[in-house]
Amino acid sequence: MKFTVGLINLSQKEKISNETLESLEKNKEYIDKVLYSGKKEDIENFPIDLEVIPLNIESENKAYIRNKILEESKDSQYILWLSNESILEEETLEEYKEVLKEFPDVDIIYPNEILIDFNNEENTRTFNDWYKKEIELLQGITLEKYLPEFGVLTKKEIFEKFGKFDENFEDYEFYRFISLNIKNLKLKLSEFSFIKRKIFQTFIDTSFHSKNLRDIINIYDWKKEIFPNLNWEKEKVAKATAYTIIADRLREYIDLYNATEFYKKALLTFHNQHSLKSLIDTYIQMGDFDKARYMLEEQGLSEKEIKKYKEQIDNIENIVNNLEKAVEEGKAKEVLASIPEVISIYEGAPIYNILGVIHFIGKDIEGSYKYLYKAVSMNPLNEYYKANLLDVAKLLNKTSKVEKLIERILIN
Repeated sequence: MKFTVGLINLSQKEKISNETLESLEKNKEYIDKVLYSGKKEDIENFPIDLEVIPLNIESENKAYIRNKILEESKDSQYILWLSNESILEEETLEEYKEVLKEFPDVDIIYPNEILIDFNNEENTRTFNDWYKKEIELLQGITLEKYLPEFGVLTKKEIFEKFGKFDENFEDYEFYRFISLNIKNLKLKLSEFSFIKRKIFQTFIDTSFHSKNLRDIINIYDWKKEIFPNLNWEKEKVAKATAYTIIADRLREYIDLYNATEFYKKALLTFHNQHSLKSLIDTYIQMGDFDKARYMLEEQGLSEKEIKKYKEQIDNIENIVNNLEKAVEEGKAKEVLASIPEVISIYEGAPIYNILGVIHFIGKDIEGSYKYLYKAVSMNPLNEYYKANLLDVAKLLNKTSKVEKLIERILIN
């Protein structure tokens, strides 16, 4: 039994690492060919004794890349998904083969994961075995915490049965596929297998994660599948708790707008201090200081709590106003130098907008785009942030990307 490797180059600026190539060489006994998303010139000096087929894909859309690999895999029975920074252990594929012998009904085999950061420090993630309890993955809502996306072996026939990767979820395509088909898939951990991944990406668009989460909660049964551990005999309390859990996850994805919507639903269902304070904190993070102040009125907070919140909001708003004024006065360098201290106090949408403006002034257009993109991700209702981002996006021919971002967040 041999596997086809789908090798995805996540960054055109980075070459396939020597460690990745060496790990393929060590596992070549179990590999029939490598379908490489990059260009022919990238592989001319590959020091491996394997058939490597370049697909010359220029898109950054991972779903599109995966689908092209599926198309080119033709008669392959299994696809092993790797990225340009993935490193297999020497016996990984032998272990996968053993798993398939013991569990022939398995659709997806996944390893544990060791992440290597820019400082070469390792973070080990060991995963649970979800075999025949796949539906329980929904209870965590955030699938990427419980499964790796690379080093994963998939039966090709599952894509023939359930469809290919959703290209509208270009940076979350693997988890989107799992989310939509989880009732029909069998997942198995290869317990003693580990894949190493070097982390090159510093900019992750979590709006895809957020959109998928908001879709999931409309597809699956809350009482039986997503929140079965809540006490549904007390339905209002359970529903308010569920709304708050969803809002907390959306906030982790910096989808603050939708987080506020779910905190409000929680409060309307069953008024509670946790959801209220989280809503106020989220408005502050968005830079919607007036809305945060409004939520202090007649909501059951103590006078001491109200006073503390008012002081906090006033202080943060003054910091933001002073930074914006300083940038307008031509003091961009001084503002930039103060940002680390500011972020220790407040890391909200207004700060990322200011950073975007400063980087634009400094002619770092790509850097400006990334900061402004984050500001709009955090607060897509702010017209000033949106105008700044769209102006920069035009220079990079990314207007469509920004429009899709806003649509993902605001349209359910």
